[in-house]
Amino acid sequence: MRLRFFLALLVTMAVSAAAHPHVFADVDVVAQFDKNGFVGVRNIWVFDDVYSAGVLATVGYAGEKALSGDALKKIEASVLGPLEARNFLNYVQEGSAMLKAKGIRDFKVNVKGGKMVLDFVVAFSVPATADYTMLVVVVSDQTNYIQMTTDMEKADVAAPDGLEVEFFNDGLNGLTLFRGFRSDVEGLFLRYRTDR
Repeated sequence: MRLRFFLALLVTMAVSAAAHPHVFADVDVVAQFDKNGFVGVRNIWVFDDVYSAGVLATVGYAGEKALSGDALKKIEASVLGPLEARNFLNYVQEGSAMLKAKGIRDFKVNVKGGKMVLDFVVAFSVPATADYTMLVVVVSDQTNYIQMTTDMEKADVAAPDGLEVEFFNDGLNGLTLFRGFRSDVEGLFLRYRTDR
């Protein structure tokens, strides 16, 4: 009986340890549009000091404010590469479907106050029509390996003239495809149409 209790306790501790975040990131989100419709989510991730120092050390960071060349490629591969299977932690729902990302573009790395800042766009493609298209955007790591603080109240939209875009942040209550998300995660709700 004691052995079973001890084994159950070890399993519980292991599961609890796996659920704790190992990396922390403050995240800003900008929904991006071009004249044809929704084209992606700009992500700005500011990582914690410890993770930043570790990643920057692996690429031979020498104190420059913006990284380029091989260092940039290595960081993209090591940080975002493993996240490709999880849509780079960008989840976009259209109707009853979760959309697949089309890749990453405009990837940049800066260092501010010792913290690594990734700035990139996760590409999507949802054309605008004369009727409203409605999307929900969530940026979150449900494994909690990266504890992402995404303040959707600060989220923004970049859209050209010719598109009518409305947006607000809210909880995900009742949205079937987001039932597995933590209750504190908010989405950015978008609706847009062409005004031509």
